Amino acid sequence: MEVTSTISLEDALRDPLLGKQPVETLQRFAKRLTKLQAKDSENVRAAKIGIQGGFTVDFLSELMPLFLRHRGLHATIRNAPYGAFQTEILDASSAFWEFNADLVFLLPTSRDLQHLPQPTSDEKTIDALVKAELRIWHSLWERLEMPVVQFTIAPGSTRSLGEADGLYPGGELHYIREVNRRLVREAPSHVSFVDTERLAIQVGPGWHDERLYRLAKQPFSMEALPTIANALAATAAAALGLSRKALILDLDNTLWGGEIGDSGLDGIALGPETAEGESFVAFQKYLKALSCRGIVLCVCSKNNERIAREPFENHGAMILRLEDFAEFCANFDDKASNIRAIAKKLNLGLDAFVFLDDSPVECALVRENLPHVWTLQLAGDPSGFASLLDCAMAFPTRHLSAEDVNRTESYRKLGEVNSGMQQATDIDSFLQGLSPTAVIESVREDTIERISQLIGKTNQFKLNPTTYSTAEIRDLADHVLAIRFKDRLQDYGIVAVAVTDPEAAEGVLTIRNWVMSCRVFSRRLEFLTFELFSERACALNLPRLRLEYRDSGRNGLVGELLTKLGFERGMSEEEFLSTPTDIKGTPPHYIERIGTWPQSYENSSHKK
Repeated sequence: MEVTSTISLEDALRDPLLGKQPVETLQRFAKRLTKLQAKDSENVRAAKIGIQGGFTVDFLSELMPLFLRHRGLHATIRNAPYGAFQTEILDASSAFWEFNADLVFLLPTSRDLQHLPQPTSDEKTIDALVKAELRIWHSLWERLEMPVVQFTIAPGSTRSLGEADGLYPGGELHYIREVNRRLVREAPSHVSFVDTERLAIQVGPGWHDERLYRLAKQPFSMEALPTIANALAATAAAALGLSRKALILDLDNTLWGGEIGDSGLDGIALGPETAEGESFVAFQKYLKALSCRGIVLCVCSKNNERIAREPFENHGAMILRLEDFAEFCANFDDKASNIRAIAKKLNLGLDAFVFLDDSPVECALVRENLPHVWTLQLAGDPSGFASLLDCAMAFPTRHLSAEDVNRTESYRKLGEVNSGMQQATDIDSFLQGLSPTAVIESVREDTIERISQLIGKTNQFKLNPTTYSTAEIRDLADHVLAIRFKDRLQDYGIVAVAVTDPEAAEGVLTIRNWVMSCRVFSRRLEFLTFELFSERACALNLPRLRLEYRDSGRNGLVGELLTKLGFERGMSEEEFLSTPTDIKGTPPHYIERIGTWPQSYENSSHKK
């Protein structure tokens, strides 16, 4: 008889710390999910995942649908046969290619190394061995155009040079680290890595299980599976554009000890004078690092706003400053309503947020009313706060772009624009006064990663789930529209991308996909983009526009926009057609345009 878990599957899928559950509990959840997925996958992004492992992946693949669903993916999994994970990819007629995966896990172990050093090997020898080791990976990467999530090589269970094994060229650990460094440095942009050495440290002595390897060809313990599955799912979500973007923070007993309203500036615990105060400083440093790499920080506190701002303005031990936050909400309204208001101001879906608070009541309220927000309660010793958030892997990193690094400032400016629009009595004059400019960008080595990233990430303004690898974007360069948006406040970076079909059929210009960042909603960039579609269709003597719009449950505003742009339903439920001049009363956008799309029509296959 199956043992009933203390929490439901539904609650488990909303728990940021799913990976902390015992493996036996997770296996039960995975079996329940298998029974429910067929009827409970509507409005969840589907993905076909190929697991290519240098070991028996059956136990891992049993858990992966659960952890991928936890990240918003309804996954169909295929395992490579044991011992064939590389040869399958190299064989164009193999079952791997018939599966047509949307994403691939490449999971080598130290047993897959082909050129191990001798204890007496010198640095020159190691360099030659590493180059030989990487040849197979370059061959695999060249064939895989879909997103790839790859293990680095985990340290082995023994060390030929003892404590010096990681320090000198002849050591196996030293060699593994050098291979990993070169793998990450030389991999193409569609390959993301999971740092298995860090996972092994996190799991501890239980990472290796030599007996299990002899019995089932799985090199790590069953207890390590949740940590591994969580890391793979998090990295896959980032590669497919489903990672969370923003962190909402309480203040009292979250960023400092005590209550600022009761204790005053001198009474809160913050600074090196006490262990508690030093722990809050360390937590703020961790949060500052998240902000610096593009995670948007917000405040949601039950406080008088003037008092809540005092530590940021006047306490010498504060690491975080007011300018580090995109939104600062301090009042006595319920936090669920305030979080909704923050999400609306930032034009982000609720599933983009993580919420931290020390109050079990506030956490329960948000969990109940905003189930898509990941809610973490901070309790007890603040020295563990950073580790708790880090364990959730809520903000996996794929590749950092300039847009990521500048995201907080961008959302702060967005808040200013939205506030101005709410207060303005003449919206048209307000928008015109921002001096907006759209720069038509070409596909280049410095833009291609952002273009692919935007198509993968955006979900509120997106026609359909179709994504493109950087290799596909490069091949379709003449048919990719990328728009950089600027105004007098800031450069927002590339915020809109459209991909058109290179083959015109029956006088129709087909828009394969069209995405736009939530940061420029309400700026009327969509109307300028439609103008560009119309101009290109007219230049190519194509009298109609065609696209496929699929309602994901999150992109409803696109459906509303299509009606304004004159699109009407075609032969199928998802097909929509329009004529380039059939714009029904769209407002002026006041956006100055720089550049043309494409830069010239000379290389276009449509040229007449």
